[in-house]
Amino acid sequence: MSILNFAAERRDMPPETEQAQESDAGSGASEPVRPVFILGIMPRCGTNFLSDLLCLHPDCGSPNPIYEDYLLAHVDLLDKYVKRVSLHWNPEWGVDSTYQNSLKRHLGHAMKTFLFRQASATVFVSKTPQVETLDQFPTFFPKARLLILVRDGRAVIESGINTFRWPWEWALQQWTRGARKIIDFENSIDGMQFPHLVVRYEDLVKNLEFEMQKILEFIELNIDDYDLEYASQLPVRGSSTLKSGGDSVRWDVMAKPNAFDPLSRFANWSRAKHERYNWVAKTELEYFGYQPRTWNSANWAWTVWNRILDISAIRYTISVPVYEALKRWKRQKRRNRLDQQLTVDVKLEDGDREC
Repeated sequence: MSILNFAAERRDMPPETEQAQESDAGSGASEPVRPVFILGIMPRCGTNFLSDLLCLHPDCGSPNPIYEDYLLAHVDLLDKYVKRVSLHWNPEWGVDSTYQNSLKRHLGHAMKTFLFRQASATVFVSKTPQVETLDQFPTFFPKARLLILVRDGRAVIESGINTFRWPWEWALQQWTRGARKIIDFENSIDGMQFPHLVVRYEDLVKNLEFEMQKILEFIELNIDDYDLEYASQLPVRGSSTLKSGGDSVRWDVMAKPNAFDPLSRFANWSRAKHERYNWVAKTELEYFGYQPRTWNSANWAWTVWNRILDISAIRYTISVPVYEALKRWKRQKRRNRLDQQLTVDVKLEDGDREC
């Protein structure tokens, strides 16, 4: 076949056909072919727990050392990129929106390949405790398996306060925002058509065998190869109640204490906290099958109190971008310090060799 004929054939090939032919381009036989993405409603919802459970299966592995990749968290930037690029495509070329989606799929494939290189397993497990851009997932990762992890927002709030000293109201607003993202996705056309599985953290804790059978069946892995007995005794990692020295969270594994109970984080909540939570997120709480605590005696004072808090909560909506920018700035400073130290170490090592 001449190069001209080949070019003509490629030009007339629909984007979907081209994507199917190139979906495994550049991947070797030893590389994973079935990515599984875990997206958590927000941090402290148990993504580490679910990932550790999945990686007990001999076919599964997680990218090392990027254990939380956040690939989807900022995929809206790639969406803007594709839209900007496509503005330069002449409509007379016969280019429609399918080519934009094809480019997004190829960008998604590049992101998966980036993780492939770090995971020595048949199935690699990616996790991110964020669902901000969940609606973009089917476009960028059309063939990936998606697990959406949710946890009772009241427990998430308490865990976040104990771990990261989150402001209570801020954590409430963030959980509600994540819950609405998931609900909107499930009720959208893409969400209804795209294969995904919503997993509740509490169900994993209370009924591990049933839940893992359901999850492994969804991602097409053999349950017979999974050690359910060991999974039931999985060591604890990153618990907000098991800290080293009483202050910092332990991210190394430790044996599960007999009294360990991650489901009772908000057992001592006052009525005021429950009233506030129900006012903001009762609908979302019930959507995922959680039961709000309510009182028979209605009181107009709670309505007034909540409306006043709604006004004060505006500052948390405004402060979220500032909070995220501050975190990025701190991370960049830490990277700069590491890079400087690495440069010094390399120079010292080179000097020793010269001597």
